[in-house]
Amino acid sequence: MATTQPSPATSPIGRDTPRIDGPRKVTGLAKYTSDFMFPGMLYAVPVEATIANGKLLTLDTAAAEKIPGLRAVLHRGNIGKIFRSTPAPGFDRVCEERRPPFEDDVIHYYGQYIALAVADTFEDAKAAADAVRATYAKETPNVEAHLEAGNDPPVILSTYGPVERVQSKRGDAEGAFASAPLKLDETYVTPAETHNPLELHATTAMWDGDSLTLYDSTQGVVNARSVLAQMFGLAQENVRVISKFLGSGFGQCPGTDVRPCKRERACHFEVSGIRIRREALSLDARSARCRGGSAIGQAREVGCQPQDDVSVGRAPGAYSTACSARRKQ
Repeated sequence: MATTQPSPATSPIGRDTPRIDGPRKVTGLAKYTSDFMFPGMLYAVPVEATIANGKLLTLDTAAAEKIPGLRAVLHRGNIGKIFRSTPAPGFDRVCEERRPPFEDDVIHYYGQYIALAVADTFEDAKAAADAVRATYAKETPNVEAHLEAGNDPPVILSTYGPVERVQSKRGDAEGAFASAPLKLDETYVTPAETHNPLELHATTAMWDGDSLTLYDSTQGVVNARSVLAQMFGLAQENVRVISKFLGSGFGQCPGTDVRPCKRERACHFEVSGIRIRREALSLDARSARCRGGSAIGQAREVGCQPQDDVSVGRAPGAYSTACSARRKQ
């Protein structure tokens, strides 16, 4: 007869575990990034590309500049210098888009920021952003649905820096699988998934000389500090990143948004950038369409020595990677 063993006194099983932040969240007292307000704070709203691939030809800000309360429309021609971030060992300087904001006129994906409207109120900034007009030289975007992992080079560039495509290999997996009397070889495809966390991404930037304080929707404040320090050419001790609460992230929030920091310094005011719900569907990280294969072969009659050949490809998009691993046990 089965018996149960009592849980250790330190185990959370079978007893209440207080959530220290629970009461603040359920009563609305928890302050998320966009809840922080400062005297004289300005608001910024992006102008997004309406094509998925091509080049920006012209940007007309004349109508936007007539909007009351507008302080500036920042774009490639006036935002100033921002450096590229480079990966560092470990989980440091993780940045999903190494290309600095407005680095060139190339459009890599739909919704890419091409300008930013900064104004006294969110409504004025939104009206100014909507008034900016852009023309493009369109090119056909890559919407290929067929995924292949075998065409990648031995070393691929990922969000975390260069990684080897084959990360582990031992023995002759191909030969063993070819001679195996019993084989299982299957391919599995999962659809793309769009995440919608409760809290919309937001950033509020404040400069004091060469010191930057950032309230940000990020899951990695230390990583965000490293990225910002490098992109602005600052000492890390001059950068402070604050994230009091996070309304879910789903892996979307390891980094930060550089644009509010730059526009704040250009305008000499605290500036807050808040995404709207529509942007969460086009700009935030997501789970791309995935194709994975698994091949297992029985190497001998007695006992089983599986030969795994696993390859994964990610659907074309803003970030596209592929990797493969082979293992013999």
